[in-house]
Amino acid sequence: MGIEGPHRIDWARIAADTAEVVGSVAIATGLVALLDQVAPATGLGVLYLLAVLFIAIRRGQIAAIATAILSVLALNFFFIEPRYRLTIADDHNLVALVVFLIAALVVGRLAAMARRQASEAERRALLASAREREAMIVAQAASSMLTGESIEAQLQRIGEGGAAPRPVRATLSAAPAAAAGEIAIRIPSARPGWVYGRPDAGWDRQSLERLAQALARLIDLARERQRLAERSAAAEAARRADAAKTALLQAISHDLRSPLTAITTAASGLRQANLAAEDREALLGAIDAKGARLARMVEDLLDVSRIEAGAVNPRTDWCDLLDVVARAVEDVVARFVDRPIQLDLPANLPLVRADAAQLERVFSNLLENAVKFSPPDSLVRVSGGAGGGRVTVRVTNAGPSIPSSRRAAIFEPFVRGGDRQGSGLGLAISRGLVEANGGEIALQSGSGDGTTFAVSFPLVSQPVGA
Repeated sequence: MGIEGPHRIDWARIAADTAEVVGSVAIATGLVALLDQVAPATGLGVLYLLAVLFIAIRRGQIAAIATAILSVLALNFFFIEPRYRLTIADDHNLVALVVFLIAALVVGRLAAMARRQASEAERRALLASAREREAMIVAQAASSMLTGESIEAQLQRIGEGGAAPRPVRATLSAAPAAAAGEIAIRIPSARPGWVYGRPDAGWDRQSLERLAQALARLIDLARERQRLAERSAAAEAARRADAAKTALLQAISHDLRSPLTAITTAASGLRQANLAAEDREALLGAIDAKGARLARMVEDLLDVSRIEAGAVNPRTDWCDLLDVVARAVEDVVARFVDRPIQLDLPANLPLVRADAAQLERVFSNLLENAVKFSPPDSLVRVSGGAGGGRVTVRVTNAGPSIPSSRRAAIFEPFVRGGDRQGSGLGLAISRGLVEANGGEIALQSGSGDGTTFAVSFPLVSQPVGA
């Protein structure tokens, strides 16, 4: 039975040391017995010295001293005259014992130092490997944080790619949920979390505590970065909202003031008693035209509000783009007399799935812009066709191209191309309606004169009899 307590005796090691000492001396004795007839016994004592050196290297000083004593006794008992009697009165026996003991002490000490150095080197190698493993995990988590992943996604990636079950993992939770055989260490961050490691994969409490400290700093940094991003986004949203409000006020004050002034002036003129019939009709016509313009502007503002709220709700059905564009051309020609529009669309243009009324509004806006912002004698052209898996209609004018500095924001509300007139809502409404119907609208403007807007929809299987 062993002694319990901090200095517990390792009986298994003592038994192994004893067996190896006895075995080594027995082997040396056997070899000396075989060679006893060809060499003097005193010269064969070097075989016992080899046994002492072997045990010193393998088992340390104490076992080596025991081997030295046992070797001297065996040499004296079996091979020194008178044989089979223990006597160490002979000087040779004393010299041999002293040599064996010195060899045991020196080699044992050297072996012990070598073992300690090897153990220290192994410990340092294991520590370096553990630190490298921890550094790789922290670097991967930091890299994920820099790419904008959430904290939960960062922690879920820890320990992935290895054998199952994962040797180390981390979670954000208030209470630990360690699996069987895992060590749980709390992550000391503002947000509760835990890191779990498996001892059979080389993780101990000390390594997990270092990893938890590093992950805590990353989590706190990610939370701070997230807060800053949210504040920045909120500030940007507020800035954009203020800009939109300012633009809306400018649009109302500028674009609505002109027709309201015209209507007020015409109404004042109609109060004159001696007004001629022709002048009366002219003033009534001006009131009708400016009133229609105000109605379109109010309708545009409502449409922008519905688009930004995601409440467009198109009624999709099979739609013939040729018919839709033709009706839009008729509407624009009726409002802009003597402005030529060339309709150059193929008769077999494939049908698309969309809301025909909304698309007619889109092409009316594009054609109206094309007519307004091109020279009076220039031609507005509508072309298109099917190709690349899409059905495309292009509206092209010969006016000045949109400045490159404004092209990126041309589809934003209240943005005008250059010094052009208008509310700046037509293209924003067009984009919202096109995208709500599953299509795309793009500006195709070169560096010279001329501007082209392309509206495209996916090419789908046509209905029977189309």
